Amino acid sequence: YTACETWLISPSVNLSATTAPVLNFETSVAFAGAPLEVLVSTNYSGGAPSTATWTALSPTLATNATWTPSGGQALTPYISGNFRLAFKYTGSSTDGRRWNLDDIVITDN
Repeated sequence: YTACETWLISPSVNLSATTAPVLNFETSVAFAGAPLEVLVSTNYSGGAPSTATWTALSPTLATNATWTPSGGQALTPYISGNFRLAFKYTGSSTDGRRWNLDDIVITDN
């Protein structure tokens, strides 16, 4: 195993035309290791993610290979401006999970 920090960061998202935006996605996972982090930033513009402020969301994440819905994550606090959504995994030198993501969608409820 090799320690790592891996980010999947969305393009800038603008929700100003929505009233009750909700994020949904599905995960599955294999092997032992740290949980996946799901984060939002209003000040990330590129480059090293550590230069931005990130706020954690609290979705439901898979605990095994069965695809698991995240549960709706309200994005209402981000209606007034642009933001980026990120999925972050930090692996250690002693273990490492394989996270799978699918069906990532933001809808206006």
